[in-house]
Formats: sequence, structure tokens, C-alpha cells
Amino acid sequence: MSTYAYDEDRHALMVFCETGAAHTASTITEMSSKVPSDQAQRLAHALTRFCIHAWRTYTHPASASEDQGENSEGWRRERHREAFAKAIDALTNPNLPTDGMLLQSYNPVEEAAHQVGRALHAASDPDLTARIVAEVREELAAVEQAELGDLTGRARQAVALTRA
Repeated sequence: MSTYAYDEDRHALMVFCETGAAHTASTITEMSSKVPSDQAQRLAHALTRFCIHAWRTYTHPASASEDQGENSEGWRRERHREAFAKAIDALTNPNLPTDGMLLQSYNPVEEAAHQVGRALHAASDPDLTARIVAEVREELAAVEQAELGDLTGRARQAVALTRA
């Protein structure tokens, strides 16, 4: 599962992936000086939380649940996985506070995507948003690839996870 960190020296966002044998690290983007450090840290935290929930759909697939009926554990897990289709829209159009109220999703994958979107909204940097959208697409593709049994490329981080 990808973990994100903010490199204070370079004002850059980094991603770390466990691959079984070691961790890999890469720079996602060096951020504009108009993005304050605290916003960069919140973004790194939100991205990590998003990945926790996205990869949980791999480690706890709906098919591993005995009950698949409506409102069952299997049914909920399937809804979590279906939220992948809403994630990119949540990054670019997050639920924002209105009149002191914030609409939050009960679906942890969808809500985590909205949290990333709110962090991007606060940063107000279109280039950063574009880079994070590409990063999230890549992470979701890795989960999907791992689900298909292909543990190459970024999906190889699945070898460090235990499936139900």
C-alpha cells in the first residue's frame, strides 16, 4: 500500500511502496511555493488514508464474505469497491463545507477521495491537482491489476498484503 510523505527540504510530495523485498520511493511532484507546508502535509496524509481504504478492497474483497445479501458485509465491501468509479470526480469536485455543514459519505473509499479533493482545493494549484489525479489513477489501476493476479509494476506492493 502506498504511503505518502512531504519532503520539507525540497518542498516535494513523495510516495513509498512496500514491495516485499524493500520499499521503493519516488517523487510525485515538487510543489509550488504558494502551497504552504501544512497543506502539503495534509495532502500527504489524505492520500495515505485514501490508499489504505482503496487497498482494503483488495485485502477484503466482497467475495471473501459469506453473506452477499443486501446490507451485508459482502454487499458493503462491493459498494466500497464500486467507489473507485467516483474517486476521480471527488478529487476535482470534492464536497466542501456549505453554511457550516459538510456532506460526508458513509463509503470510506469515496469519503477518503473527497478528503484528498478538499486538500487539493485548499492548495488551489491546478498543476498539483492534475498530478495528484494522475497519481490516484495509477494507484487505483495497481489495485485493479493486483485483483487480476498481475503483481508486476506498482501492483507488486500487493505481495506485502494479506488477503482475506
